[in-house]
Amino acid sequence: MPKLLLFLLVLIVLVGGCASAPKLPPMHISSFSLFSSVSYEEDIAKAYYEPLSKTTAAFVPNSHQIHLWREGKRVNVVGGLGMGAGSFSALADISLGADGAIYALDSAAKNLKKFNLDGKLLANWSLPNVVQPQKIALGTEQNCYIWDAAAGEIIAYNLLDGSESFRFGRFQIKRVDQLFANRDYLVAYDGESDSSALFSSLGQFISYEAGQLLFDPYNNGIIISQDAIVSQMSAAFLPLNASTGLATIGKEVLVIVVDKHQVRLLKVDYEKLL
Repeated sequence: MPKLLLFLLVLIVLVGGCASAPKLPPMHISSFSLFSSVSYEEDIAKAYYEPLSKTTAAFVPNSHQIHLWREGKRVNVVGGLGMGAGSFSALADISLGADGAIYALDSAAKNLKKFNLDGKLLANWSLPNVVQPQKIALGTEQNCYIWDAAAGEIIAYNLLDGSESFRFGRFQIKRVDQLFANRDYLVAYDGESDSSALFSSLGQFISYEAGQLLFDPYNNGIIISQDAIVSQMSAAFLPLNASTGLATIGKEVLVIVVDKHQVRLLKVDYEKLL
């Protein structure tokens, strides 16, 4: 009888673990299609789109602010220089988490702030053992990556307790204009050379790729260059005819900054693999 009970307990744990982390079915990208664009008077460094609330978060570096737009209207402005809880000493970068929150990196204060999509401050983490934090990427809801330009390394942090997990990239990368991360990969993009250094989420170097490399939720590689958007694993292709800046991707929406003053939202369409 005790052996039977032990077997049932183990079975329940295994089934519960599988249910909590479902594996996404394999999908290929069939096309990219523009569905919206927003123009700004200010220079935009990068932007994210959250489809459930239809909110665009745009990083405005000159004013150290994050502008929140919803269905074509600006609903709030987060940050600005100052000493208040929601202000920044030097806003260096932003990222959008899988939880739908905005994570903002302050390079001077060496901390990370979390806001909801209405602009409310939710959390604040100090970043230990970092000298010049400049870029951020969210791998999962509990870990993030910070590019330390002074050390020439990417530092992985555990957001559950704010502790440092590991470092990597010192001998593979020299400059980072954009960090991208998901559960499996991390990409460091160098805008000067227009190339991407690809790592595993644990910091193992994989390869260098031409252009700006991103991965969708199904781990399909997407390359953005000055000429086109190209899927690495299918025939999906979209030509570009403007000066392309940094790109981000969320839940099946690709966001590209164009000519520093326009944010284009592109739907990523899929087809199931047979």
